[in-house]
Amino acid sequence: MQRKSLLICLYIVLSIIIANTGTHAADAKTSADFKDLNDMDVATKAKVDKWLSAGIIQGDSEEWFGLNETITRAEFAKIVALAVGVEINSTLKTSSFNDVKADDQIGYTLPYIEALRQAGVIEGIAIDQFNPSGEVTKEQFAVFMVRGLGKDAEAKQTQGGNDETISHYAKGYVALALKFFPYLRSDGFYNGSVPISRQMVLLGLDDLTIKY
Repeated sequence: MQRKSLLICLYIVLSIIIANTGTHAADAKTSADFKDLNDMDVATKAKVDKWLSAGIIQGDSEEWFGLNETITRAEFAKIVALAVGVEINSTLKTSSFNDVKADDQIGYTLPYIEALRQAGVIEGIAIDQFNPSGEVTKEQFAVFMVRGLGKDAEAKQTQGGNDETISHYAKGYVALALKFFPYLRSDGFYNGSVPISRQMVLLGLDDLTIKY
């Protein structure tokens, strides 16, 4: 009788595990789930699928990936933190930035922002301000990418050229970024204050997966 009861319990547990596994598999998104990716090339879809399955990116909504949409500094911080593999304290509720709050709409990104600050990958727009809802600009993206390579010191020693569309602090970073990441190059001025698209983030993820 005891053996029969044990077998019944094991069967129930196994059934629950299988059911949960099936649910998670059904919830997993692919590029086929996003309407705006239907006509995308195979290479782009493959890259989207790669990072969706890794849990590093997600769509802009349930049915729209938003490849050409801009990205906030908070959302980008989460992606970078997951990509470079910094240690994240998921229980953290207080930020060193006054404008990053655990109880607001983007509060879920707080642990990622703090992890990147501790790792020296990001800084705020001021000592105590991060501007989490602001858009990531091209020059900010260059800074993130260069610091992700661990070349912060080299960037500070690099001559930045005469492009007046790039902020003074970012000139060395942009110069290095253009050297290492060809997809950032363009004819004419760099236009550092222009927001980047989520597609640009997608292009950079292979380069951001350096582990600390």
